Amino acid sequence: MEDRLSSLPDDLLHSILRDLPLKHAARTSALSRRWVPQWIRALADSPVLDFTDRDFAHGQPADRAAATVGRCLRLHAEHGAPLDAFRVALVSPPGPGYGAFGRDVIGWIAAAVARGAREVEVDLTPSQEGADHGSAAFLELPGDLFRSRSSLERLALGRLSLRAVPLPAAGLAGLRSLSLSHTDVTDEALRGVLATCRALESLSLRCCSLLTEVSVASERLRALELLGCRAVRDLRVAAPALESFAMYGDVILSAAAVDWYETVSVDFAAAPALRDVYLSHMDGCGDLDLNFDYYYPFVYYVLHTRVLTLCSFGLVVPVFSEDGDDYNCMDRVPYTYVNRDKFPYVDMPNLQELQLLLGCIQEEGDWNPRHPERVYTFFYSTSLPVLERLFIRLSRNPAKEVEDSDSDSDEDEYLSDRGVSRLLTFGLLTFIKVVNFRGTWRERRLIRYLLLRAPILEQLVLVTPEGGLGAPGFEHVEGIQEWVSARQKASREARTSVYRPSEDDSPNHAHTRIFNEEYCCMHQG
Repeated sequence: MEDRLSSLPDDLLHSILRDLPLKHAARTSALSRRWVPQWIRALADSPVLDFTDRDFAHGQPADRAAATVGRCLRLHAEHGAPLDAFRVALVSPPGPGYGAFGRDVIGWIAAAVARGAREVEVDLTPSQEGADHGSAAFLELPGDLFRSRSSLERLALGRLSLRAVPLPAAGLAGLRSLSLSHTDVTDEALRGVLATCRALESLSLRCCSLLTEVSVASERLRALELLGCRAVRDLRVAAPALESFAMYGDVILSAAAVDWYETVSVDFAAAPALRDVYLSHMDGCGDLDLNFDYYYPFVYYVLHTRVLTLCSFGLVVPVFSEDGDDYNCMDRVPYTYVNRDKFPYVDMPNLQELQLLLGCIQEEGDWNPRHPERVYTFFYSTSLPVLERLFIRLSRNPAKEVEDSDSDSDEDEYLSDRGVSRLLTFGLLTFIKVVNFRGTWRERRLIRYLLLRAPILEQLVLVTPEGGLGAPGFEHVEGIQEWVSARQKASREARTSVYRPSEDDSPNHAHTRIFNEEYCCMHQG
C-alpha cells in the first residue's frame, strides 16, 4: 500500500503530529524511519507531557508503559524544551512493592520538578494481582523531593505517600491546587501541608482512609472536596474565601446502627463566601435508598448557598414520638418534628439552582412511619424564595413499583392527606429538568405536582433513561410527550420537551459530576 502521508513536507507532518495525543504521535514511528524525527520534534515543541489516557495505561504491561514514559521524558529534556505540565496515570505492576517501577516513577516526578514544571499529576492504579497483596497501596516519596523551592502550582497524587516528606516543604509553598487520592495522609500531616501551602486555592481529598478530624484553615482556599473519606467524624472549616464545597461520604445519622447524636461534627461558621455545595451520601454502589432509617443533617450547615446538589438522604426529616425512647435525643438532632404536628421550617434565602439525586421515588410512609415522603416534605419544610432552576436526577436502576389503577387521581388530595400544603408555590421557578424519567406513577405524580406550583415556568424537560426501560405505556418518547402536554399547568407559557439522552441539548446543572454514579465503588482499593 502506498504511503502518501510520508510524501508530505516536513512542516506539514510536524503540524499534524503536534495536534495528536502523544501516544498516537509516538506510534507513527512504525510507519517509516522518516516519521521518527517528526514525532520527536513534535514532542520537543510541546510543553505538556500527558500520559493519562486510559488506553495507554491498560493497553500494555506496566514495564512497557513505564519505558515509554521514561523515553519521552529523556527525549524532551535532550531537545531542551520547557516542561510546563507532566501527567501520568499507570497501572502498577503485580506483586508486593513497586521495585524498579517505583524508582522510575519517583525519578519522573523529581525530573519534572527540577525542570520547572508548574503541574505534576501522578496516579497509580493497582493491578488486580497487586491489589490482592494489599501492599501496593502507597509508593513513598523521598524526603528530599520537595526540599528546594520549585515552580509547582498544581500537584495531584494518587496512591503516593507524603509520609517521609518533612513539613514545611519549600517545594510545596507555591501550590495553588492540591489533590490527594488513596493516600495515607493523616490529620496532622494535612494540617502541616495546609500550613505550608499558604497560596492554596483548591484542595481535593479522595479516599484518604486515615483522616478522622479534618481541620481546614486557609485564607485563600476557594474550593474543597472531601470524597469517600469514610473515617472522617469531625470537619472544621475556617476559610473566608471558600466558595465551593463537595462532600461525598458517610455524613448521616442512623437510628439503627448508632445513637442519633453520634454523627459528624461540622463547623462552617468561618466560610461566609460559600455559595456552591454538593452533598451526597456514599453507599454500596449507586443505590441511594439502601436504608430509609437515616437522617442527613449536613444541609443545615450550608443554608446560604446559591447552588446545591443534594441526594435523597438529605431530604429525610426524622419523626420522633413524645412517648418514644428516642424523644430525649431531639435536642441533639436539628430540624426534627414530633408526631407530624409541626414541620421544621428551613430558610434557604439565596438558593437559585437545586439538583436532587433521587435513588427512587418511593412512599417512605408505607415502609416506615417515621419518614413521610421525602421530596414533598422537603419542599414543604424548606423556604426557596429565589429558586429559578430545578434539576431532578432519578436512579439509573429502575425501582420495582406496582402500578396503581388509581394512579391519575388528584395528587393534591393525595398529598394533603399527608400534611403537604396545596398553597405551596415556586414563585420564581422557570426551568425544570428530570433525568431518567420512566413514567412510573410516582414520577408522573411529581411532575403534576411541580407543574401546578410553578406559575412562571418557561420549560419542563424530561430525559428518558439509556436504553428506554419506560413504564408500561411510556416506553416511547412520543407517549411521554403526549402525556405531559396534556397536563394542567400553572404557567400558560410553559413548554414541555421530551428527549432521549443522545438528543438532549438542554441546560444542565452546574454540578455535572455525579459521584454516586462516577465513583460508586471508589471506596474499594
